[in-house]
Amino acid sequence: MKHFSYSSLESFNKCPSQFSFRYIDKIIKNDEGIEAFMGKRVHEALEFLYNEVLSDRFPFIDSIIEKYHENWENNWHDRIAIVRKDKSIKFYYELGEKCIAAYYRNYSPFQESVIGTEVEFNFYINSTENYLLKGIIDRIDHDGNGNYEIHDYKSGKRAMSQYQADKDKQLAIYQIALEQNYKDVSSVKLIWHFLQYDLQIESSRNTQQINKLIDGITFQIDKIREQIKDSKDFLPKESILCNWCYYWDECSAKTGTNPYI
Repeated sequence: MKHFSYSSLESFNKCPSQFSFRYIDKIIKNDEGIEAFMGKRVHEALEFLYNEVLSDRFPFIDSIIEKYHENWENNWHDRIAIVRKDKSIKFYYELGEKCIAAYYRNYSPFQESVIGTEVEFNFYINSTENYLLKGIIDRIDHDGNGNYEIHDYKSGKRAMSQYQADKDKQLAIYQIALEQNYKDVSSVKLIWHFLQYDLQIESSRNTQQINKLIDGITFQIDKIREQIKDSKDFLPKESILCNWCYYWDECSAKTGTNPYI
């Protein structure tokens, strides 16, 4: 593999088989869980909100919710699964509205120094071409004096504790990307918005922590490449996460028990 991402590395950690199906065999699935579908629509609405801010227009809540409704309707398809059978489509539709409305109430009139939304990066995890990563940052703020903030929106059911945020790899990886692409970085703040809980968690990483993360990622990439080179099987790792996986037909642990067909 020529490049990796946080998502692909996490997929390998959670289930090597899923990683292999998606990133090596490149089996594309149209299935998705309604939680992920709702999360994408909320992200799009918040991206629209801050793109309005970047264009010097004040975003009214009605227009943000309208954009959410529009994207929901335009992207809805018949391969969206609801794992939690006690919840309805209407529940998730309204949950997304509530997440957007709560965020709007908290942060209006949106005075943040936003410089980009859904910012894509290609970067080398240890400054060599052997370890190329890709990523998308939900939002970047910059005060003009070298102080940056990386923002990430989470619409899922679980929120992190401060301890978990301080150990989390995703935004720390994005910090590496940011520091490679911007020359004036003096500080980076990592910020998660847990939208269902109206909660903001902040963290930061020092040089020692970043270097340790780089070592861990390069080791993991080397391990994956060695497994590919040696033609070793990527064995399934069964867990509750199987309920949100769509490779049941391909998986040796799940073949013939696909709940989505």
